[in-house]
Amino acid sequence: MSDFRERKIGDEWISNFHEYCERQWEDFDYKLRNGESLKETQKRNVAALKLVLSKYQDQTMIIGGHGTAIGSVINYYDPSFKYEAFAMIQPKNPFIVKMNFDGEKYLEYKVVTF
Repeated sequence: MSDFRERKIGDEWISNFHEYCERQWEDFDYKLRNGESLKETQKRNVAALKLVLSKYQDQTMIIGGHGTAIGSVINYYDPSFKYEAFAMIQPKNPFIVKMNFDGEKYLEYKVVTF
């Protein structure tokens, strides 16, 4: 499903990517020209997740994505997940998270491995 894709950053080169990321996490509306804000990315990713949850209720699913996309979903369900947590996962590959739901109701998330 393409709605699980990473955010579109924009058309310009970013010389300090960490600074750009931190600014986006501090202001979910911040975006570059022709890019996506974290709010837009989060809205798209969470809508896709809710669609999958409703379609495949009571099933175990694996969904892959990039760090910002995954981080924005975690932040939606747990607002304490902010830039500091994102910065810790950014260099990790793979970053695996287990999210538990009861139907569409979020229960918890756990980091499985780094």
